[in-house]
Amino acid sequence: MASGDRKRRIVIGGATGYLGRYLVRSAHARGYRVRALARSEARLGPVRPLCDEVFVAEATRPDTLAGLCDGADFVVSSLGNRTLARKPDCFDVDFQANMNLLARAREAGVSQFVFVSVLGGAEARGRVPQIEARERVVDALRAGAPAWTIIRPSGFFNDMAEVLAMAKRGRVWIPGGSARFNPIHGADLAEVCLDAVGNAEAYGREIPAGGPDVMTLREIGALAFEALGKPPRISAIPPWMLTAMGTAVRPFNVNLASLILMMSALATSDAGCDAYGTHRLRDFFHEIAAADGDASPPST
Repeated sequence: MASGDRKRRIVIGGATGYLGRYLVRSAHARGYRVRALARSEARLGPVRPLCDEVFVAEATRPDTLAGLCDGADFVVSSLGNRTLARKPDCFDVDFQANMNLLARAREAGVSQFVFVSVLGGAEARGRVPQIEARERVVDALRAGAPAWTIIRPSGFFNDMAEVLAMAKRGRVWIPGGSARFNPIHGADLAEVCLDAVGNAEAYGREIPAGGPDVMTLREIGALAFEALGKPPRISAIPPWMLTAMGTAVRPFNVNLASLILMMSALATSDAGCDAYGTHRLRDFFHEIAAADGDASPPST
């Protein structure tokens, strides 16, 4: 940001989520005026002091978003559904809430909209409802202003924490197959997103982003048991079985079906991509295990 320029304003959609909090930290550290979209200030937790403004609204309700992007230069959205409850579903949040945000960004004339989707989204969208919901937003961004950038992570560290949770219960269940991918830490992914903000070379681009370690889910399961100091107990579920389960569940619970079908998709297609950042998954697992009092004893 050049000396003498006014402090540029950035709107963070999904600011209370795993990635969103890192986006707030990164934007604040880079000198942006941060406007966080949140259902309540309290949900921002430790990043609340880093927000210059908090816009309290329900992203799924467009009537609550009036003025959200007024005076803003950029929007970065990681808005997404994390619940396995039936409602709101991924089309309410991953699609419609982001479309509501995009509409406000267009009304306000922001310079750029940065959106976080998923690696391989174009190929998986017809198979996984949540990916379909996010790719519909990608379609809308491609169709017109403002300038856009799509960030496509290979996977998230916080999702890998579920593998550690299974290991604590004694067994890790994974989809069968040997597909490899490189999940990325939220702090590193936030830097990728913010590097794209205001960068004309990133306009109209889709940027794949993964972490430094390319692994199979079986290898990730072994890392989880290592962090706990336990022998690995890993069982595989055939991808066809996951597909059948997800398809059967979909009419009753789209969110649960998305999770199951996402696992099936992950098993059958490699998702390794360009590596960013310095956070390693092994260290992440050990940090969580140590914080929970479950860390393995130091090696001698």
